[in-house]
Amino acid sequence: MDRIIMHYDMDCFYASIEIRDNPKYRGLPLVVGGGVVTTASYEARKYGIHSAMSVFEAKKLCPNLLVIPVDKDKYIKISQQIQRLVLKVTEKVEFIALDEGYVDITDIAKKYDSLDKFAKKFQERIKHHTNLTCSVGIGINKLSAKIGSGINKPGGRYIFNSQMEFATYIGPKDIKIVQGVGKKLRELLNRDEIYKVEDLLPYTFQELVNRYGKSRGELLYLSCRGIDYSEIEYKREIHSIGNENTYRYPLDSDGNIQKELNDIFEYSYQRLLKKELISKTIILKVKYSDGSLITRSKTLSRPTDDKIILFENLELLLEEIEEKPIKLLGISFGNLIKKSIRQLSFF
Repeated sequence: MDRIIMHYDMDCFYASIEIRDNPKYRGLPLVVGGGVVTTASYEARKYGIHSAMSVFEAKKLCPNLLVIPVDKDKYIKISQQIQRLVLKVTEKVEFIALDEGYVDITDIAKKYDSLDKFAKKFQERIKHHTNLTCSVGIGINKLSAKIGSGINKPGGRYIFNSQMEFATYIGPKDIKIVQGVGKKLRELLNRDEIYKVEDLLPYTFQELVNRYGKSRGELLYLSCRGIDYSEIEYKREIHSIGNENTYRYPLDSDGNIQKELNDIFEYSYQRLLKKELISKTIILKVKYSDGSLITRSKTLSRPTDDKIILFENLELLLEEIEEKPIKLLGISFGNLIKKSIRQLSFF
């Protein structure tokens, strides 16, 4: 493999911490959250409970469900401990959440007899220091590593040694396995009789772009073939530019949400242009009327100020969130660099 990328994902991170700290919870259906489920234990998931579901709905599925309030400070502290452990392996790490990250192990892996031995050693190190388990995926890029870490959860490992191996695995899977394919895009694809990843293969790049838009078309074309050129962003800047609005009366219709989304995006986008910046990451922030707050982000393969590409990726993020009244809506652009600097780099 030219590149060897690992993705680690802590298993039921918040719930696992609470179970670790309170052994009496072990084996019980448990969620961490307030009005909305943040994390569900594996016992709770057997009832169909999942993150972003309202606690009210979750309790209807499991009347004896145990609900633990979120202790964000504790989770952040443990996340920082894990991140320090990972950084002892290499600095080429992109932390994408408190409980997961991408690691470029291209050079490190050569020191081990096999990739599986390295992955196992990594898991044992995390377990020894935190008494928590993680799942690991290793592949030729971020796409294959991310899919791999989800295959044998919890505490599992999966390795893709080539693009062909990954494409063979992903082909028969439901189209929803592709990161970025939310409910709305999936419905569009199903309408065109595209149900599995392999159903995309007969389409050309241009056909997918014409049918689903540039960002979605590119995502679908590359993903079904196991192609992902995105780098591990371990030296990225941590600044962003954007805007958010809080509403006196919650937004409770698709029309109102879309209008506000358009307005905030336009305002933030004009700020991006005015400062002559290009962005690699778009971030959506949503606070629901029940007080729960979520953020979703999408990192592109290359920075841009293309309005269509940025907005299409924002819509992909919107598809991932739960449909219920919204009290706050925010949009920001991250991983910013000066447009002139990016232009010079081409030469």
